[in-house]
Amino acid sequence: MANKRMALKLIFNLLGSCLISMAVAGASTTIDKRAILNAEYLIATLDGVERIRFQNGEYQRGSSVFQEGFLVAKLQDLKFSDLNNDGFQDVVAIAASNTGGSASWISLSGLLGGQKLVPLEPVFLGDRVVVSNISIEKGSRGSAQVCLDMLVHGPNDGMCCPTKKERRCFVLSERRWIPRK
Repeated sequence: MANKRMALKLIFNLLGSCLISMAVAGASTTIDKRAILNAEYLIATLDGVERIRFQNGEYQRGSSVFQEGFLVAKLQDLKFSDLNNDGFQDVVAIAASNTGGSASWISLSGLLGGQKLVPLEPVFLGDRVVVSNISIEKGSRGSAQVCLDMLVHGPNDGMCCPTKKERRCFVLSERRWIPRK
């Protein structure tokens, strides 16, 4: 009788531990929206790539466009998906940055989810391009392809107003976006 009680107690303890582990694992697969709006990202800027920490999806360094090093940036669009098939939700981000003047450097960026958020190396998409849609297509092996429907500048377009429709697709390799044909 004591052995049966001990065996049942062991089974219930193991089941309880499994349920707790499953709850913890399930909780860590999603990302808190506030966390991603206030996370560190790598973005494309006039000077290359910069690591910045957003606050509510926005960033500003300096108080005047005439100040050296002035930079403003904004997260324009976000999509969530498990991009690398690791069970954690990741973030695809479109960011715009400006150092003064009329240019707006648009980049594809993002974050890998997990125990901590890891910034992805950005891809510069263009100056004042418009990303109208982000779609994420899962492959047969669980990897994801991110496709952007965009308006880019045609040969006769003014810098203000891109009109040429273009679709660009990328896959994630390590922490880098790789263009797909």
